[in-house]
Parts: sequence; structure tokens; C-alpha cells
Amino acid sequence: MVPARTSASKSSAYTEVRKLLLGGEVRPGQRLSHRSLAKDLGLSRSPVREALLQLEAEGLIEHRPQSGVYLREVSPLELEELYDMRLLVEPYAAERAASLASPAQIERLHAACDEVAEIAKRPNLARWLEAAENRRRLSTLDIEFHSTILAASHNRVARRFFENAQVISLVVSWNHLKTDTIVLAKRVAPTAKHHRAIYEAIKKHDPVAARKLMRAHIGGMSKRVLKVLKDCGRR
Repeated sequence: MVPARTSASKSSAYTEVRKLLLGGEVRPGQRLSHRSLAKDLGLSRSPVREALLQLEAEGLIEHRPQSGVYLREVSPLELEELYDMRLLVEPYAAERAASLASPAQIERLHAACDEVAEIAKRPNLARWLEAAENRRRLSTLDIEFHSTILAASHNRVARRFFENAQVISLVVSWNHLKTDTIVLAKRVAPTAKHHRAIYEAIKKHDPVAARKLMRAHIGGMSKRVLKVLKDCGRR
């Protein structure tokens, strides 16, 4: 049996390394050192090394022979395929959530909507988003909103699909890491509006509207992110 302290150390290392990678402080294609990560996070090397192995298995990072470990970069085709899958899974999840969401889940959606709406009202939002911790908070709220809906769908396969670190890393890397903060700031208010409309449909137990609104939200996000990716490729 694994000692409780060892197990907790591994879990903490995984959580902290994953949070760091998704928070914008590491760029796609950047080399990772378990020694540096351990020092920066105040953790021992062994659990950090194991966390990197787990994240590699999930697709968030990649090992390059004779080179090291890197935060994985994303191809245009892979990103397009990801959004195709999200267009299948998330409208379905929203439809089910409109019938099955618990009061606590509806409240979590409400809280996430309120906070994103408040962020959208901030003066000098682009400057505020220059801080990694602020981009991380915006990312966390977006992930929390979508993952709560998937949890409310009571479909474990759909939920695992979204919670896979590869999926989250792709969404966050292109929405938050490779986007200029001025461009990102312009997205916050529309995102807040879309999330609010989806939340209201779920709260009113309107599965048809919830599915339709989620499909429009994911479809619009797909077009924007893929355009940024294509524009980057032309430079």
C-alpha cells in the first residue's frame, strides 16, 4: 500500500505542474526541466518527474529523444478535429444538463457567469490580462463552466473526454497563450454573454435552447481560434 504522504505528494505535484502548464507561464514547444519545475514549485524532484510522465501519457507534453520534455505544440488539423468533437459532445451535454443539473451545479454555473461578466467590465482589461495569474483565472472559469455542464450531463465518457488534459491544453493554448491580450480582451464580453445565455437555458430546463446555444458558442469559438492559427501560419 502506498503511504498516504507519498500519494498526496504525487497528487500535489501533478496538480501544480498541470496548473503551471495551463496557466500561460510555459509556451507550447518550450523545454521543461523537472529540476527547474521542482525548484519553482517547492516540490521534490521525484513526484514532479512522475507528474510529467502522467501528463505525457495524457498528451499534454511530449518527450523528444535525445532532447527532453516539451509542452506539446498543436497542428491545425488536430485543433480542427478537436473542435469537431466538441461540437458533437458539448451541445449533447448541455441538452442533458437542462434536465439533469442539480441546484448546486446550476449555482456553480451562475457563479462562473457572474465572475466572467465582472472581468469583462474591468477597465484596461488587456493590460489586466498581461498577468499570467489573471489569464489563468479566466481559463479556470471557462473550464469550470464547461466541465460543470459535462458533469451535469451524467455521462462519464463525455466528461472524461473534456477533462482529458490534452483537450484542455489545446483549448487553453490557442485561446489564451498564443493570442494577443488586446484580442483576448475583446473576446471576454461575448464569452460572458454566451455563457449567460446557456446558463439561463439550463436553469429554465430548456434542453432545445441549451443545445442550440452551446453549438453556436463552440462553433463560433472554433472559427475564431482556427483563424488565429491560420494567421500565425502566414507570418
